[in-house]
Amino acid sequence: MKISLARLPTPIEYLARLSKQYGREIFVKRDDLTEFISSGNKIRKLEFLLADALKNGCNMVFTCGGIQSNHARATAHLAVKLGLKPVLFLRQPATVDKELINGNLLLDELLGATIIPVTTQQYAKIEEIYEEYKKDYESRGYKVYTIPEGGSNSLGALGYLFAVAEIATQIDLSTVDAIYCAVGSGGTYAGLIAGLRYLGYKTPVVGINVTKTKAERFVEKIEEIIAGMSQFGVDVKVSSEEIIILDEYSGPDYAVPSDADIDCIRIVASTEGIVLDPVYTAKAFRGMLQNSRRSQRLLFIHTGGTFGIFAQAFRFAH
Repeated sequence: MKISLARLPTPIEYLARLSKQYGREIFVKRDDLTEFISSGNKIRKLEFLLADALKNGCNMVFTCGGIQSNHARATAHLAVKLGLKPVLFLRQPATVDKELINGNLLLDELLGATIIPVTTQQYAKIEEIYEEYKKDYESRGYKVYTIPEGGSNSLGALGYLFAVAEIATQIDLSTVDAIYCAVGSGGTYAGLIAGLRYLGYKTPVVGINVTKTKAERFVEKIEEIIAGMSQFGVDVKVSSEEIIILDEYSGPDYAVPSDADIDCIRIVASTEGIVLDPVYTAKAFRGMLQNSRRSQRLLFIHTGGTFGIFAQAFRFAH
């Protein structure tokens, strides 16, 4: 069902100085260390999704995301390693300054991925775009496997259900007051909470929404993802009341960090030597600090995205 691609287990680190500063016990699951080029949370999902692509005899992979998508970069890298052709549908402006191709987009280019720019309007109908291109490529002899945004479907979310079992060998989850993670497409959150309940833990999971999609829609999507896990033998019940998604830390827009997010990146890097990213983890870490209470024991899931910081370098200029 899965193919081993990530370097596991990733460590859990205690942030002693930040814990003292904020009056909480803060632990970080370092999933920014799952690999190098395909680092971050997406590789855990792709272990299942790309295994399915190979099982079905596919030789081309479609996926989508923003212009600096961590998921698209990880998919492109792992597809190349497995001998598959990656095609990335990236939401971006009509023109891209070639001098500003950096971060994840630069890696996509170096990996030889086919990059198909799509507008925001086209992205809203990405399944139709997929079908149009799929017919064309398959008429030329390719067999296409499509992966949703963020790898966030029931199969991909199994990656984080399995991650919970890994976490349980590293920290006593019954003593953790809350687990925090970024929510951009819902799959990581769904896997985490499903895994916790499947293994009998009542630990709450708090998702920090980094998009402008309302929390209610994510609750619905997470419920759908968890329900779909039953086809893979995972029958777990999670009520909508247990799914906690907070909207108020998303900043100006998706992939646009606030000044507070930039400050958070600076503080965590200069205090603990851990680099957060401007799209997901800075917003989620800031949300955790502002939402949690003193004396709580917290576990933060570092979902990676470090390459994206280079696309925001101008925000760090003094």
